[in-house]
Amino acid sequence: MMHTVVSPRSARLLGAGAVLGLLQACSTAPAPDSASAPKIERELLSHSLHIEVGEPLVMDTPHRSIRVTESRLFSIRQYDGQGTLQDEHRQYQTLPWADRTLTIQLGELAVTRQTDNDGQLRLNLLDEDIVPVDFDQLRVVELDARATPEVHAEATLLVDRELRSVLHEASELIYDNLEEDDVEQWVDRIERLRELGLKEEASQLENMLILLTTGDPHLQGEFVQALDNAATPQE
Repeated sequence: MMHTVVSPRSARLLGAGAVLGLLQACSTAPAPDSASAPKIERELLSHSLHIEVGEPLVMDTPHRSIRVTESRLFSIRQYDGQGTLQDEHRQYQTLPWADRTLTIQLGELAVTRQTDNDGQLRLNLLDEDIVPVDFDQLRVVELDARATPEVHAEATLLVDRELRSVLHEASELIYDNLEEDDVEQWVDRIERLRELGLKEEASQLENMLILLTTGDPHLQGEFVQALDNAATPQE
């Protein structure tokens, strides 16, 4: 029996050839077929906004809660590993239009407001940036929510005639120069706001005047006493 003697150099060459053959075999092995995994496609069919202004559509108070929602309609398609359509359905999604800007048109004046996390905002016609409006001529409040030039919504509120008169008087009571009045006139303003049904504004004006007189304890004391006198029923 003959024995083949393999030199160390030949052994190294044979070993290298085996490794090379293994690498070549791995390189020719078929790659995993990525198409074998199921695939889901989602297509946006429609996108819209909706402004909810509440009831009634005629404002008879200065305040109104506004809510904006955003709706999307999707087509959902699911395919198997061979690309065969297995399922197709539609998915409707409605979410708050959160932290977005709403434009409010009041006659010739336009202001903006930001929605909160729930897509809501509070419209107050006695806000400081709104009172320059000529309330006597204010008939409608127009609201415009705009995500893109193509995706937007509009809504309109009418303003009651009696409310226009209230707004005109209330804006003067709240914002006209307070420094020229004495404490009795301040109290008169607050009491008149309450008579107009504007308790929130009356309370805000009272608190503001208390803060403004913090640096003058004597004047502040007179004001607080005048408030107490006005709140005490006269016999």
